[in-house]
Amino acid sequence: MTDQASFSPHTRRSFFRGLGVAGAAAVTGLAVPTVLSPSATAAPVPGFNFEISRQDVIDRAHVWVNAPRPYSMEAYDVGPEGDSNILWRQDCSGFVSMALAARDSDNPTGFTTETLHPQGGYDIAHPITQEELLPGDFILQLNGDSSSGVGHVVLFNGWAEGGGYHCLEQSFGGGGTVARVAGYPYDNLAHYHPFRYNRIVD
Repeated sequence: MTDQASFSPHTRRSFFRGLGVAGAAAVTGLAVPTVLSPSATAAPVPGFNFEISRQDVIDRAHVWVNAPRPYSMEAYDVGPEGDSNILWRQDCSGFVSMALAARDSDNPTGFTTETLHPQGGYDIAHPITQEELLPGDFILQLNGDSSSGVGHVVLFNGWAEGGGYHCLEQSFGGGGTVARVAGYPYDNLAHYHPFRYNRIVD
């Protein structure tokens, strides 16, 4: 496999739960996309930094969701390729990069939260609105916006019927790879914003 050229409060929740998905969508104006279930297998992509479908992004993410990796900024593991020469960093941004099949010679084990961002210098994503979110998009907080000085990024996989959204992430606090429901934008914390990979296709 070769790289392509690199590129430059309770009441509210109870109310919406009573409405259900369609009712919540009507009240909020949010589209409620179908949650993408993983396929039986995740086929390796033909290369990195190519166009990729939303289903392929979710399938790739579930390779680690189904066999969770512990969180680490210094450890690496294989993705769907199963190739020991293609390793992905076991932190949040390495996980998202693996799912997107996005890497660069400067970021061979996956982009960082800073370089996934549109202002990170690699031109790989663009901002979108909450209403535009679809499975395979991501929600990110920059390092400078975090009280700890360490940013975070998660994959979005559709709105949850009881409120919040289906989140796929490599979680430091959660001990590694998890699939869970998170409050928007990220457990109701500030300074998280939605983005879309430039080469994702519907």
